[in-house]
Amino acid sequence: MARRRNKTPTRTQTVVTLLIMFGGLLFMTWAFTDPWRDAQNLTWVECEVMSAKTQRGGRNSSVPWYVAVETRDCGTVVYRVGTSQDNVEGVAAQFEPGPYEFKFGAVSQRRAQGGTLLGHAADAKDFRRLPTEENRAVSDVQ
Repeated sequence: MARRRNKTPTRTQTVVTLLIMFGGLLFMTWAFTDPWRDAQNLTWVECEVMSAKTQRGGRNSSVPWYVAVETRDCGTVVYRVGTSQDNVEGVAAQFEPGPYEFKFGAVSQRRAQGGTLLGHAADAKDFRRLPTEENRAVSDVQ
């Protein structure tokens, strides 16, 4: 029987392997720090809401129920703060078409502007309805 010779890796193979490992490490660091980065620089961003519907997360989701809000200028916004199977319908019913402000972190602000690689939805920490032009006109008259 012939014996196998142990080949030592060439310098090129070693460099390529190290670059792949380093790139993977950078990607994993970027992916796992996403929630932390999204908690930085919280800012209110105005968006025009068109509709809202309840959604159920996957089997291993950290939040099994959430509200997906479709907006005209911010894409899809996900609101999951305090939602549960019992109250998610009520939270979704609060959204009527019109102007709202959503509190976004740093990552969600870029997502609302459409600047993400993976096309994820922006994650709102809070929301508030803004007065419409009609409501402003009525309150100015009174």
